[in-house]
This record gives sequence, C-alpha cells and structure tokens, in this order.
Amino acid sequence: MDPFTRRDAAARVGVVIVQTSDGEHGGRLTVNEEANSVDYTREGDEKMSFVFDAVTNQHNIQRLYPELLRPLCELVCSGYHGAVLVGGTLRSGKEKLLQTQSVMKQLVTGLFNEITKINTGEMFTTASFIQFYPDDSAVDLLDKEGRGLKPRTHPASGAYVEGVCEVAVETLEETLSLYEEGRETLSANSGPLVGRCSSLFSVNVERRLQGEEAAEQQYCHGTLRVFDLAGGARKGDLNGVSTLVKVLESHKMADDRLLPFLLADTLTGSCSNVLLYCVQPQDLLDEETYHALALAQRVRGLVTHMVPSRWCPQRATQDIRERIQELQTRMVSQAENDEEDIRKFEMLIQHLQIVKNQDWAKKKIQSREIWERKKRLKEQQSKVEKLSHNDDIQGATERLKQLQTQLRVQIEAHIREGKVSVDTSQERLSHIQKLREAIKEEETRLKTGSSDSEQPGNQTNQAEDGFTQMSEVEVEYSKAQSRRQMLMEDHRALIQKELDKMERELGEEKADGLEGRLLRMNMERQVLVLQLEALRREKLEAEKDLEAQHRRHIQELHTLREEGLQVFRVYRQVFEEQKEMLEDRYRSLLQDAIQDAVYLSAKNRQLQAESKRLHAVLAELRDTISARADPGGWRDDDHSSSKKEEDSDRR
Repeated sequence: MDPFTRRDAAARVGVVIVQTSDGEHGGRLTVNEEANSVDYTREGDEKMSFVFDAVTNQHNIQRLYPELLRPLCELVCSGYHGAVLVGGTLRSGKEKLLQTQSVMKQLVTGLFNEITKINTGEMFTTASFIQFYPDDSAVDLLDKEGRGLKPRTHPASGAYVEGVCEVAVETLEETLSLYEEGRETLSANSGPLVGRCSSLFSVNVERRLQGEEAAEQQYCHGTLRVFDLAGGARKGDLNGVSTLVKVLESHKMADDRLLPFLLADTLTGSCSNVLLYCVQPQDLLDEETYHALALAQRVRGLVTHMVPSRWCPQRATQDIRERIQELQTRMVSQAENDEEDIRKFEMLIQHLQIVKNQDWAKKKIQSREIWERKKRLKEQQSKVEKLSHNDDIQGATERLKQLQTQLRVQIEAHIREGKVSVDTSQERLSHIQKLREAIKEEETRLKTGSSDSEQPGNQTNQAEDGFTQMSEVEVEYSKAQSRRQMLMEDHRALIQKELDKMERELGEEKADGLEGRLLRMNMERQVLVLQLEALRREKLEAEKDLEAQHRRHIQELHTLREEGLQVFRVYRQVFEEQKEMLEDRYRSLLQDAIQDAVYLSAKNRQLQAESKRLHAVLAELRDTISARADPGGWRDDDHSSSKKEEDSDRR
C-alpha cells in the first residue's frame, strides 16, 4: 500500500530513559529494563513509579533503532514529519548519543536506506543546522554569512525558519560531514556556554510525484528534526532550565523566540516524536533525577495528530495571487487603507516569495555556492598550514646556520688564543658542547619536518598509469579487430548474395551461346567490382587502424621515455641525497674529531700547567725542609759567599 493512502492517525510521544552510569543512586533509584519502569524513592520513603517506552543504558542504545527510530525514518520518507529530542544536562552523557558513531549515525543511515528503497518520483534532500543561545538568539552553523533567523508560519508548508541555509545533500557521507562540521562550529562558538546551548539538526526529504499522483505536479515533504536540548528539568539548575519545561508550562505558542516556537510546533503539530532523556544517577542530585523522570513521564502523555505533508506549488502560488488580487481590489476601492490590510498584503507577498524559494533549482544553486565556499575555505586553510610549515622549516634552517656559525667561531677562537686559564677553557668547552647539542636537535627537527612534507607514492601512481594505458591499448586493439572482422563478414555476405542473385538470374534467362556467355561475363564483372570495392574498404579500415596504432605506439614510447627519465631523475635525486647525507655524516664526524682533539689539547695543557705548578710547590717544600734541617750551614755559606764578592770588588 502506498504510504500516502495512510489515513491520519494520533501518535503518542515515545519516551526512552537512557542511564549513562550503572548502579543505583544511594538505594533511591531502581531500574527494571525488562518492564521499562523506574522506581524512585523520595525523602520520607515516598515511592514513585514511572513507566516509559524503553529504559536502557548507553551500552544497549543500539536496540532502540529497530523499535523506535527505524519507524520514524520510514514515516519521514513517506511524507510525515518526525523528531528526536535528546534531553539532559551536560553531565548526563548525552553528548555520546549525539556523536556520529551513535544514535545520530543510525538515524541518518536509516533515513538514506529508506530513500534508496523509493523507486517512484524524483528525490531532493537538504540539511540545516541551527544553534540556540541561552538568550534565545540563534545562528546558522552551516552558513556563517547567513541572515538573521526568524520564526515564521506558512499556510502551505507550516512552521519554518526564515533565513536558514538548506544545503543540498545526495549521500550519507555529505550529511554526516555537515553534521560534524556543525558540531565543531558549535563548540567553537559556545566556549564556556557549551553546556547551556541547544541545537537543531534537520534533514528535509522532498519527492516529486509522478504518474497519476502528479496531475498538478504535487510534492510530498518530510522532515527529520534532531533536537539537542540543554538545561535541567529542575528550576534553579546551574545549567538553566530546559526549554522543554518552558514549552510544557506555557499554554500558547511563542512567536518571537525561535527554539520554543519550533519545539511547540513539534510537540503539538503534525509530527511523530521520540524523546531520549539521559540521566546519570551517581552524579545528579536526588531532586534533579526525580524532576527529570517526572518531565519525561509528562512528555509521554502528549499526543500529536499526524497528517502527511503534501502540497502543489502551482496551486499554492495561484491561491496566494488570487488573495493578493482580491486584497488589492478592496484596498483600491477604499478611500483609506486599513493598517490590517497593509499588514496582510505584506504577509501575502512574503508567502509568495517563500513558495518561489522552494524551487529545487534555486536551492541547488545556493547549495553549490555554499559547497564551493567551503571548498575555497579549506584550500585557504591548507595553504596557510603549508606556508606556516614552510616558514617553520625555513626558520629551523636559519637557526641551524646560525648555530653552526657560532660553533665555528668558538672553535677558531679557542684554537687561536692558545693557552688560557683553566676556568676560561672549561667555560668555553662547555659552551661548545651546548652548541653541538643544539645543532643536533635542529637537524633532527629539520629532517622530521622535511619527511612530513614529502608526498610518497609517485612511482606507484606511474605504474598504475602505465597499467591503465596498457589496458586501454588492448581494448582499442580488440575493438578495431572486431570492427574489421564485422566489415569482412558483411562484405562476404554481400558478395555471396550477389553470386546467388547472379545464378538465379542466369537460370531465369536461360540464354545459350554467345549471348549467354556475355551475360555471365557482365554479371561476373559486377561481382568482381563489388569484391574490389569491399577489399578497398577493408584496406582503408586497416590503414586507419594501423595509423591509430602507430600514433598510440609513438605516444606510449614518449610516455615510457618520460617515465624512464623520471625514474633516472628520482634515482639521481636519491643518490644526491644519500651522497649529501654521507658528506654530512663524515663532516659531522670530522667536526666531532676536531672538537675532541681541541678538548684533549686543552686538557693536556691544563694537566701540564698543573704538573708544573706541582713541581714548583714540591721544590719549595724541599728547600723549606733543607733549611729547617741545617740552618747554621746556611749562614756560613752565606757569609763566605758575601766575602768572596767583596774580594772580587777590590780587585
């Protein structure tokens, strides 16, 4: 049965309690997953029982898809609206449900699986992503240059968001990439307010009906909304109160605030809803847990009236234009225009423009511009990263040169100055050692950066290209051979047909003598001319194939020559790199040997100076010991030496 023959029906909101931590909360909370019930004991031993559609934990979240989520995807593809509301505080672990590897991926994958099952009508899918701040302001996460977002209601399409960007998507991967990009932008925009910001990710599925259904080119439209509702269920919560609580307490629809407007339309309009409320009993307060369960129980009592969304743009445009014309006629007939009529006129103009904006061609053009803008932005980011990487490599090279220059200057100064004090020599040698270590670190960093910036796989790509070219040559040769074979068979059949015709005509003529021979010769001449023409065509075809093969052969020779030259260039480059690496290695070894020789020479001079100093000290000690042992002899020797000097002076 076609889904559009389904009659309108009432649908109750499905509620699932997701426990993100195992165990009981101080004995107050008891979970029975088999009975889908939760028992909570308040202060004063007051026991409260809650029954839901499912009670599970984060490890068994996969079982929700076949029971609750897959029917939602089927309804959306059938022209109904569906919504998944994810509630809970930031500490409740609801972020795990919103990741692309969890419930979100199941929903989008199931939706696209249902889309592929539809064989009739042309499909068009778009996605949008909105972020809501605590002050009820909203931004478009998929289009940073978008206009202000405002809640609006259209008589044909119902509640919608004016100014939101709807990006056309064709595959599951594109949809998930937009969702991931929006989540990253949301985290960057929110900052410390990430626990108080809500979001809405929507996937719109439209189908253009064909056959008998498309008498006036009607469309069916289904929307899957995924709400991320921030805040707690208890008033006075530090993260704020959930918008769900405010909508349930308010009995009228808020027309000026976007999130309450969309949430009220979802819970009271034509939409099938599922609420996933996350609780974490071990970390949440008792009152918060109780209020969360009570809020989920209250939402489970809501009932919506489901109606398929089906409309005809031509009829809607005609109706709006007729109303505009009637309003213009009434305004012209009146002496003074009423403000209410002017306001209605402006609203009808807006409704007409909205219907025109629903054209698929316009949406595709806008989406193409957005995708191109995102592509240019990614290219600019990659260029900036590449430039910064090149700047880092260039800076490392300059630092390496500076360190090498400083090391050379220090070594030359150490050799040139020669003998210096021990402290100065040790200080200079320690400075030289630090320079050597810094040079090694910069060389390691430079080699690491260069290896990251290389692009391997050139030879593999060349081999694949060569294999592809060889495959193309074989295919072209097979095609040419088949073409010539078919031509020869056609010619053979044509000649055989002419021979049969000749024999048949000769049998009918029954001419004898010279006339018969002339007739046979004339017919045989015609067959010979036909054979010559066939051979000429086959020759031309063979020459054409031969010329094509010759061009292909020349092209392949040129390609092989280029590949050979490229291989030799790569080999030469590798050889030069190895040669340079060996030269750098030997140069570093020589430099280390020189530095070690300088260090040993300095140590030798230091030891020699220390030895001389010790010898001098030893001589002084010996003189002191000798003087203490024979003091009189030392005076006589001194007196005799002075007397000898006086005698020499007299002479």
